[in-house]
Amino acid sequence: MSKFSHLDDTELIKGIKENNSMIISYVYKKNFPVIANFIRLNGGTNDDAKDVFQEAMVVLFNNLQNNDFKLTSKINTYLYSISRNLWLSELKKDQNKTDEIFELEEYLPDDELTLEDKEWILFNQKRLALSLKLLGEPCKSILTNFYFNRWSMQEIAEAMGYTNAENAKTQKYKCLLRLKKIYQNI
Repeated sequence: MSKFSHLDDTELIKGIKENNSMIISYVYKKNFPVIANFIRLNGGTNDDAKDVFQEAMVVLFNNLQNNDFKLTSKINTYLYSISRNLWLSELKKDQNKTDEIFELEEYLPDDELTLEDKEWILFNQKRLALSLKLLGEPCKSILTNFYFNRWSMQEIAEAMGYTNAENAKTQKYKCLLRLKKIYQNI
């Protein structure tokens, strides 16, 4: 447990404004995994996620330096929104990647969601679970281990019997395309 986990957003914002590197590092470590999952689910790499999240942190830092700026949401919601918009802009440059966007709103605090949002999330969670079930093996295991269990491609290659991480990565890509097609047809 971090020594900053007891701080509320007001205290974290103060630390970010003051360029407190330990608080900035804490905010980064606390929020980056959600953004990384979102970007990986939507065709990006860990390096893409690092770039996008770094840019989102810079936007947050710069906005907090402006005395007229008022943060009206929680830090994690703001960083998710900025990162999401940055990644969607990146995807628009590559038209082949914008077919279906997998959202991670379930990681946002419950008190910031409307009833309509919660129903939409529940529907899409069920839709994704059904899509994974219909996808079958080995794809289900590959995607589950990569996106949810955070296994490396090397770990997946070893567990699934692929000759190397690059072959596992190719298979993961094919599985993701199949999952998106199933998801769209439900």
